[in-house]
Amino acid sequence: MSTLRETFKETTIRMLQTYIQHYIDHHCQRVWDGNLPEIQRIFAQNGDSAYGFFCRKLFEPLVAEIVESGFHPRPLLPGAFPQSVEQWGPWEDRERRFWSVIYGQNEQPLGTLVTSIFHDHTSPRLPRRPQVVQIRETDPIRISDAIVRADLKNENEGEGGATSYE
Repeated sequence: MSTLRETFKETTIRMLQTYIQHYIDHHCQRVWDGNLPEIQRIFAQNGDSAYGFFCRKLFEPLVAEIVESGFHPRPLLPGAFPQSVEQWGPWEDRERRFWSVIYGQNEQPLGTLVTSIFHDHTSPRLPRRPQVVQIRETDPIRISDAIVRADLKNENEGEGGATSYE
């Protein structure tokens, strides 16, 4: 049987994952469309850097809200490029996984949020909306192993999976 503390951590990280996915599902298209000329310019000059620019635009307001609510993501959402892994899908629909450990007000780790960014290496396009899942692991080495081995599925995948942004 789980302790109250374990149950609280699991419930909190699950609630954050759901909230963040909902935020992405409702803001992704607007952020993409509103920044498309700059995304296209960056892609033409620096390729995948355009997706980093897009992620900053999408996640910055969300991170501010999360921090204001007393949570501390490390690294900031969606995660840090050097810690991310990309090894799934064809060039037109690649998946790069980022991760961020979420800490509560008492600086105790609650869990890790893994964000999958689906992107196209051939043109500035998101084949699907970013997807966020939560895992229990909070040790960086174990997180990296877990995201490489895991078949990460979002319970709401049908909701956000098939839309393409060009």
